[in-house]
Amino acid sequence: MTVTTERPEIDEDAAAPTAAPEPAPTPAARPKIAPPEALRHVAVALGLIALLLLGFLVYLYGFSKLSESRVQNTMYKTFKRQLDQAVAPVGPTGLGKPVAVLDIPAINVRHVIVVEGTDSRQLTKGPGHRRDTVLPGQAGVSVIYGRRATFGAPFAHLMRLNIGDTLTVTTGQGVATYVVSSFGDGDHPAPANSDNRLVLTTADSSAVAHSTVSVSADLHTPVQPSPGGLPAIANAEKGMKANVDGSLVPLMLWAQVLLLASVLGTVGAHRWNRWAAYLCFVPVAIAATWSVYENAAALLPNLY
Repeated sequence: MTVTTERPEIDEDAAAPTAAPEPAPTPAARPKIAPPEALRHVAVALGLIALLLLGFLVYLYGFSKLSESRVQNTMYKTFKRQLDQAVAPVGPTGLGKPVAVLDIPAINVRHVIVVEGTDSRQLTKGPGHRRDTVLPGQAGVSVIYGRRATFGAPFAHLMRLNIGDTLTVTTGQGVATYVVSSFGDGDHPAPANSDNRLVLTTADSSAVAHSTVSVSADLHTPVQPSPGGLPAIANAEKGMKANVDGSLVPLMLWAQVLLLASVLGTVGAHRWNRWAAYLCFVPVAIAATWSVYENAAALLPNLY
């Protein structure tokens, strides 16, 4: 009798040792994408423009006062010498020339030189005498403009004056004393209480000015003669006007000089020697920036 021995079936897959699962692949780090070259240039340009605008504000509310103070000191010495030599002007004279010394003790305006002319350039030097009016102390109405917020802001506190306050103006004809009598604005001029008076005018705000305010003071000293021959004035010499014709072209030219100095300085720093390029072009850029600011300021209203 034959005995058949059956071999048990072996599951080779089950018998084989189980292999460890392979670790999941680590995701590759996302490569950094550099911004396009043109985009970087645009960002740098916008940053420089913002810096230039910020610098203009610093110039207007900081350095412009230093500029006005320096000019005032020089003109005071010049005008005092003219008074001592009896050669100070008593009638129409050149734009920007000193014509009077203004003192308003009530608002701490002391020994301030008044220049001839009222456009925005002349008023960077101090208060300006409106050329189509007589000089202070003479028969008639004399008008003096002064800035409210920039370039020393000599008339910043003009509207703090009260009726009865006294002010004096020294010219080549002597000292004229005035007493405040009325107030006005752009829509309602200060009432005239005397034929011989002085009108002080400035902007209606030190923030965003839209019109003018004024103080009228009556003459209380003997009237001095006027030589006559008063000139007509340009529109830029009237209240709240800008000197566009005399400032726009110089502004564009100095802006081009600033741009050229910046480009040449940048190229020189990359292709030449960095410090040598800075030494050559930074002073030029600073001078050009100052001139840009001076001409840009002349485009603002003259009483601001």
